[in-house]
Amino acid sequence: MNPRLLDYYNRELQHLREMGGEFAREFPKIAGRLGLEGFECADPYVERLLEGFSFLAARVQLKMDDEFPRFTQHLLEIIYPHFLAPTPSMLVAQFRPEPTEGSLAQGFVVPRGNELLGLLGKDEQTPCEYRTAHEVTLWPLEVTEAQYFAGKEPIAHLDLPDLPKVRAGLRLRLRTTLPGLTFDKLGLERLPIFLHGSDTVPARLYEQLLGNAVMLVARPGQRPAPWHELIGKEHLRRFGFEDEQALLPCTAPSFQGYRLLHEYFAFPQRYLFVELNGLTRATRRCSENELELLILLNRADPALENVVAAENFALFCTPAVNLFPKRADRIHLSDQVAEHHVLPDRTRPMDFEVYQVTSVTGIGAEGEEQEFLPFYASYDQISQRQQRAYYTVHRLPRLLSGHQRRVGPRSSYVGSEIYLALVDADEAPYQANLRQLAVSAICTNRDLPLHMPIGRGATDFTLVSGAPIRAVRCLAGPTRPRPSHAHG
Repeated sequence: MNPRLLDYYNRELQHLREMGGEFAREFPKIAGRLGLEGFECADPYVERLLEGFSFLAARVQLKMDDEFPRFTQHLLEIIYPHFLAPTPSMLVAQFRPEPTEGSLAQGFVVPRGNELLGLLGKDEQTPCEYRTAHEVTLWPLEVTEAQYFAGKEPIAHLDLPDLPKVRAGLRLRLRTTLPGLTFDKLGLERLPIFLHGSDTVPARLYEQLLGNAVMLVARPGQRPAPWHELIGKEHLRRFGFEDEQALLPCTAPSFQGYRLLHEYFAFPQRYLFVELNGLTRATRRCSENELELLILLNRADPALENVVAAENFALFCTPAVNLFPKRADRIHLSDQVAEHHVLPDRTRPMDFEVYQVTSVTGIGAEGEEQEFLPFYASYDQISQRQQRAYYTVHRLPRLLSGHQRRVGPRSSYVGSEIYLALVDADEAPYQANLRQLAVSAICTNRDLPLHMPIGRGATDFTLVSGAPIRAVRCLAGPTRPRPSHAHG
């Protein structure tokens, strides 16, 4: 039952009593026959009558008020679906390669959209499923040393064209993890890096690298270095802002800037990625197993001195989001029901939440299929002969069950439920001899990410597709899921 019904009921009952008192003062003779003599009613039968009428009027008023936001919600489902959908849990995962498995010298690509399965929490039966947002190339590399320095002393002996502009720098030392493997045997051209750490160190590094870089210098690990290679600052780029690197699903009509803002405020760490490009010439010249990169800066930040370490620069990382495609259980249609509840899994309803409906298909008695389309979308390709069938989506907050009210929910996040209404081109109820609905959706694991055992075992996740990986670790997150804005 909708918890707002009690407020509506109390308002209706108070209104009846106030108007009854006013009516009794104006028409005392008639009001006396009705048992209305003021704000309080002495006749229990009249009191029950007022309460019953207030209950019915409250239901009608609640239904009318719920109709007002439906039109705007239907439009928002088309132009900006992220606003009405719940915000799923997000994290940054790091792949830790196993150098002895497979050939990593030319890089092993883990495509975007790979499935990560979390470990089961206590008393849980459903593993959390995340999908990666970035393509990750695995190399037999590690960052062994990182140092932030102020001044020009560490680079004074180098013949650099923009040396007067330099006020500080960052030194990174890379090393291969396979015995006998040197950098000139790698096909390394670019290297994405996740700026990891606590407090403000990652954000300060991000500002320094992308806002104050003058140039990059690559040189071998031995001293004195027999050579150095200059790399322009344009090869140091931000990483993770492209549409093909999105965490939340992209839809053609919606403005991608809203998605970028949504992801930033939900999980700021997902943008703490930078990419080093133009490394080909330097790696081809390096016949050693160590390569040093100097990133020279035109402004110093004293807060970074003596706090920067190799752990702040994590390789082979990608953001991931708790979203995955799933076929919902079949819905049996009935003429007595105007809206149909979409359940991804009837046996585990609290382990899944519908983020977005992607397709709806009606199935008739003989197995014939009828495709339903979103009502307010544009379908110029539909011919006049084709039967027009549509659906609308209505999202409601999930109500606590009796057991949850007695013992409490397993977390403060309860989530929402999705209901489908089948309509024709006039938004009237769709009339057809259909028996079932097949619904495909993008789902989340509701509040299960809050119960994942992070950092307790040899790995935090399992990569479903095969790859030379010994562990998948969670470096940032997982964030708490956030409820839909459909009802404020």
